[in-house]
Amino acid sequence: MLVLKSLANTDDALAASAHLLGHAHHLDPAAANVLLDHPWLAVWAIDRVRHGATDRPDYLPFAALAAAALSGRSDTAVQVTPRAGLVPVPGLGVLRRRGGSTTVTPADLSGRRWTPTRWWRFTEQSVTLDLRVDDLDPYRDCFGLPVAARLSAAQAAELERSVGHAWHLLVGYAPTHAAEVAAGINTFVPLADGSERGHSVTHADAFGALAADANLGPVDLAVTMVHELQHSKLNAVLGLVRLHDPADPQRYFAPWRPDPRPIGGLLHGTYAFTAVAEVWAALRAHPELAAQATARFAVVRAQVERALVELARAGSLTSAGRLWADRLAERIGRLAAVPVPASADAAGRWEVAEAERARRPTIPTG
Repeated sequence: MLVLKSLANTDDALAASAHLLGHAHHLDPAAANVLLDHPWLAVWAIDRVRHGATDRPDYLPFAALAAAALSGRSDTAVQVTPRAGLVPVPGLGVLRRRGGSTTVTPADLSGRRWTPTRWWRFTEQSVTLDLRVDDLDPYRDCFGLPVAARLSAAQAAELERSVGHAWHLLVGYAPTHAAEVAAGINTFVPLADGSERGHSVTHADAFGALAADANLGPVDLAVTMVHELQHSKLNAVLGLVRLHDPADPQRYFAPWRPDPRPIGGLLHGTYAFTAVAEVWAALRAHPELAAQATARFAVVRAQVERALVELARAGSLTSAGRLWADRLAERIGRLAAVPVPASADAAGRWEVAEAERARRPTIPTG
């Protein structure tokens, strides 16, 4: 809200939109807060503050249109500029409208030119995940990877089944992480088929959103949601607290990556994979997933234990960063006490050792 207010105070073209948004918040704070949490609004606003006007239409008028619709002001006219022939209405859908700047009212959001956003609700043991599947908004392309076009009805149905099963697994076996996902994830962006299989990603300014392969199975999807939420949480913390010196020139071994990582990347990966290890540890109790979960847990546990060694040698962590690493060490210490067969533990440690050997520079002989 402060960022939007700052933009409106310095740009007369945005002031009318900000006023509509503020009025909607006065009428219905809960509905307006859902809109203010919209990830593409945050990405646009922060980018606008950092870089000024860009070559694409401002997003705030689209948010104002959604605010008018949510507050029941169906006759409110909002001046918008379509992007790629689309007028996105955050959280609601997109309106196809060609040409330049045009006036749209909430009453226009119907008919054959209107495509609504898919919203799904999953409830397990009274724990609810409300998820927007965004395969419409042209501003969802902020992740640096190609995003999928509108999913077919069959594709959407399959994804809905996978998310539902993933939610069942998380609530049933990793309830603490499920509660976090319910509070912290609201938007799923399907990646295009050309993206790497199983790929997933977040954006530092788009809290609540993740982009991922829409063909992930339920188990991988459950782990992916937890994994990506950790990146969003840590990005939010980094916006408030300095955990490391960004000027650190050192590169650190990260067992899950083929390339050495800067300190920020190592911290992110260790934090995210600690949560992943906790989920795999929990899934060992599932009768049909026990073998897979045990093998994956052993590998990821070995990875985060090795990453702790790298964090310990990092001189660029601040006092807050060291506290963060200490808390991570406590969690990883609890994971170390989880019993697994000796063969699985050895296989996990061997995989990490092989990864480290592969990353060592080759020294010519002779």
